[in-house]
Amino acid sequence: MVETLKLGLATEVLASFGQALLPVTGSSMFPRMQPGDLLEIRSPSHPIRTGEVVVFLLHARLVVHRVVSRTGDLYITRGDRRRFPDAPVHAAAILGYVTAIERRGRRISPRFTLWRRIVSTVLRHTELGTRVAVYSVRMVRT
Repeated sequence: MVETLKLGLATEVLASFGQALLPVTGSSMFPRMQPGDLLEIRSPSHPIRTGEVVVFLLHARLVVHRVVSRTGDLYITRGDRRRFPDAPVHAAAILGYVTAIERRGRRISPRFTLWRRIVSTVLRHTELGTRVAVYSVRMVRT
């Protein structure tokens, strides 16, 4: 029930105002996006490009993943830490794209740098490594 309300509110805010701040709760985009970060989301005002991080609905949940390819109106997305891509997402299902990440008062670009790509590739292949990294980040924040 609460998740449905959050989803409806986030969708309504994006549709009405064209932007929203949403908290990160998962680790599929780790290390670029960490639990507790705030994402600045904007409604698409241009065609989404490969490499951009988008927000879309999947099974009544908001998902934030990076676009890895596009074919017509279908986008293939994947979490930076995920091994396999998601099912194709239709352009109409994309609610917005991430313009910035706010972490401890700093604004960070969602751009996928070489260093982040290397770390993500390593974490894709080790669940224990990801758990240790996420735990370490949480310990630093407290």
